[in-house]
Amino acid sequence: MIKEPRLPTQHYEGKITDSSRWNAFEPRVDDIVVTTPPKSGTTWLQGILALLISGDPNVDADVTNNAPWFDITVRDLDEVIAKLNAQTHRRQIKTHSPLDGIPIWPDLRYISIYRHPIDVHFSFRKHLENMTEDVLGDVYPDDISAGFRIFVEGDHFDGTSLSTIISHYRSSLQAEPLGNLLRLHYADMRRDLAGGIARIAAHVGISHPDNVTAKLVQAAGFKNMKANADRFAVAAGNGFWRNDSDFFDSGTSNKWIGILSEDDLAAYDARMSELLEPEERRWLEWGSTHLTH
Repeated sequence: MIKEPRLPTQHYEGKITDSSRWNAFEPRVDDIVVTTPPKSGTTWLQGILALLISGDPNVDADVTNNAPWFDITVRDLDEVIAKLNAQTHRRQIKTHSPLDGIPIWPDLRYISIYRHPIDVHFSFRKHLENMTEDVLGDVYPDDISAGFRIFVEGDHFDGTSLSTIISHYRSSLQAEPLGNLLRLHYADMRRDLAGGIARIAAHVGISHPDNVTAKLVQAAGFKNMKANADRFAVAAGNGFWRNDSDFFDSGTSNKWIGILSEDDLAAYDARMSELLEPEERRWLEWGSTHLTH
């Protein structure tokens, strides 16, 4: 029998998400829950898990159906649960809710990934531009500086405001002592993909022969996933994106250089100093190597 979970202490709700949907989730002992702020490497991580679970570098990840975003309200909950329950392979499930907003079962594996908050913001803006439907188009105005100030000062859940990223990050720091959460950084994964995949595989208890692992690492590269967006992008082939491959954008960092003003960056710096201790901030921005720029 699966052990009782640590229950949520917060409820998160936005324009298209509701963390209370987790009350209906039916866990299995080996489930993997991917819990991240949006545009932090979520789909990349889910693609890596699809590769590891299948052991096939040519796997059709189809994360929309095989690894669904559980608390998005635009999908019928009963249908999502039925598709999950019909799966016979190792399951993975996605959420953008912080860890204090979802149950944490001791028998499940949880993985979070984080990215420099300003890169998240600019990636999110590109994300909106690539949508064929105006789902969250009212979150930010066209003016870059005005939109950035909304990001820095706001608390909108679906729009990846700075405060919601920090809330998610803090929830992972608080959950780590439970022992079944792996916290990753986008920059670390970019610098050492093989090492990052090895950490993920060890955390979820999956191993493959070295020659297979080498092929999986190659397939997990950002360029390969972008080139094979039909297999790795969310909602690929459904006409939701202007260009499916642009779902992955560039995968680069420091997107704000030459775009944000000194005043914009000063406002961000002041807010970050309010929200995080220096060591926590360094990791959230730059990963384990604490790069300075």
